[in-house]
Amino acid sequence: MKKWLDRVPRTTGDFLRLALGVALIFGLVWQLPTLAGGLGKFFNILSPFAWGIVLAYVLDIPTRFFAEKLFHGKRGVAVVLSYILLFGVVALLLSLVVPQLAASISSFVASLSTYEEDIQNTLTWVQQTFGIDTATLELYVQQLTDNLQEWFKSISGQAAQAAADAAAGVAGAAMDSFVTLAVSIYLLGGKDLLLRAARTCLRAALPPKQAGSVFSVCTMANRTFSGYIGGQLMDALLVGVETFVLMSLFRLDYAPLIAVLVGVTNIIPVLGPFIGAVPGTIILLLESPLQAVEFVLIILVVQQVDGNFIAPRIIGGATGLPGLGVLMAIIVGGNLFGIPGMVIGVPTLAVIVTLIKQAVGAELTARGIDEEGRPLNPPDTKN
Repeated sequence: MKKWLDRVPRTTGDFLRLALGVALIFGLVWQLPTLAGGLGKFFNILSPFAWGIVLAYVLDIPTRFFAEKLFHGKRGVAVVLSYILLFGVVALLLSLVVPQLAASISSFVASLSTYEEDIQNTLTWVQQTFGIDTATLELYVQQLTDNLQEWFKSISGQAAQAAADAAAGVAGAAMDSFVTLAVSIYLLGGKDLLLRAARTCLRAALPPKQAGSVFSVCTMANRTFSGYIGGQLMDALLVGVETFVLMSLFRLDYAPLIAVLVGVTNIIPVLGPFIGAVPGTIILLLESPLQAVEFVLIILVVQQVDGNFIAPRIIGGATGLPGLGVLMAIIVGGNLFGIPGMVIGVPTLAVIVTLIKQAVGAELTARGIDEEGRPLNPPDTKN
């Protein structure tokens, strides 16, 4: 009680300091939206650097492979080869996707009247066969077709203005891309020096035992993330190639575009195959319902082969998570960070689970018991 009374303000200076503290607290609370907006702008400024770190981490996977398998551990040429591979993949995807996407949009616009006529004929057949009044549906179809045509006309009419308005955005995006590329090149080229500096600073800041623990955790996390992300990228490439080959064998339209969509979305675990199948099915459904059915069957076959034979051998036990844990990581990561969160959520949860297992194992060992509660060193009862 006496200690509490000693803290009660008594002098004018005490009251002034108390009032100043309360005013500062209310001022900070009042300015929270402004502070949050400022932090958001700050993080937006740093986003090219963050993407540069991500790009460097991803490209370090093929760089290590090339350095070990082709160049006897020399990273310089391996880094150059990794960037050549990156630019080649981007150029290939653009050459496949952009013409097909333009053709898809043009074909869709040109076929709007045909789609409307087919739907109208179907509604007329339903009315004549089953006696169902479809006049309201026919009106909705007509209105939807008119609205789509007007929308595409407005897009074509405003294309020049939109291009002019987007010039600044394109210039900003180009600058961000350049910064991202420069950061990734610097990080990849100076990886050894940067890691050595980080280890030195960590050893200087922490006692040897704690520093060793941090090194062990970082090594385990890097092994988990690189194994999972590298496996997912390889698996996505194989799924895209398989989809393209099968669609080409069945002579389905837009095989390059749809195969790229399926391969890219396959990077997202569990939900990716379904996300990639939806736009492909819709595109083919507008061309031919039979092609859409064939595409769905192809996706089912590809995913069964991938899920049962390819993915387990490529990704293996990179995470060690059960199916429920993977689904939880995808949902939580997606809600927090969108599609990137879906990709990194699984290895992040795997690292957390591994750390928890290690902590539990260390605590059980300290208590002298195993997972079942039995003593680790039972007394000798032979005598």
